[in-house]
Amino acid sequence: MELSVVHWFASGILIISLILSRILFVLPFFRLNESHKQDEQNIPDETIRKKIESLTNNKPLNAFIFLGSGGHTGEMLRLLQNFNEILLKSGAILHIGYSDDQSYQKFQNLVKGKKDINVQYYHFVKAREVNAGLLQSLISITKTLITSLIHIITIKYKMINKPHLVLLNGPGTCCIIALWFKIIDILLFFTSSNIIYVESLARINTLSMTGKILYLFADQFVVQWEELIQVAPRAKYFGILV
Repeated sequence: MELSVVHWFASGILIISLILSRILFVLPFFRLNESHKQDEQNIPDETIRKKIESLTNNKPLNAFIFLGSGGHTGEMLRLLQNFNEILLKSGAILHIGYSDDQSYQKFQNLVKGKKDINVQYYHFVKAREVNAGLLQSLISITKTLITSLIHIITIKYKMINKPHLVLLNGPGTCCIIALWFKIIDILLFFTSSNIIYVESLARINTLSMTGKILYLFADQFVVQWEELIQVAPRAKYFGILV
């Protein structure tokens, strides 16, 4: 009986140790990171292109892109236009998350005529409406947690063993999206999400609330003003991207 207890205790310790080790490995915040001061900073476009191209190895790119509505959507669309030869190149498979019909329509206009791109759309409930009360916020956050989990499991399954990345820049919903991706990464030992978060151009001296949270989850955390390196030392600065 005592041996059985010891056996289960040892097994429990081993499982917990493996899970903790996996968490430390998956969450980029706990990894050793190279200095943000890079010789390539003066050529931001080439640097970003090289990083994305290193994921694809000349194979079709699978990308999840979230359109955060309003100004967030505008910045994301400009980012896609600036790097269209990589993100929108022939054969790309794009998983587009959106929370409002206007963002959905704007993206459709962007890729109109690009028949060689496979686009799949996923509607996400907003995590929180502006000026929403506590109860309303709790209800919307719960809906977002459930619906986003279903979407992320579907997207993650389609991305496994294929060149892929997750590109985020938006509101609070991005935090929930990144959280689910990382939880799945922790549970599945053979996958990673390659999350790239680009902080808003409007943020010069302080990070947004979403940015403060995504700083812990994003594999590449990119800021567009060098001043932000002072408050986010792990961030990368390649100049203005949008």
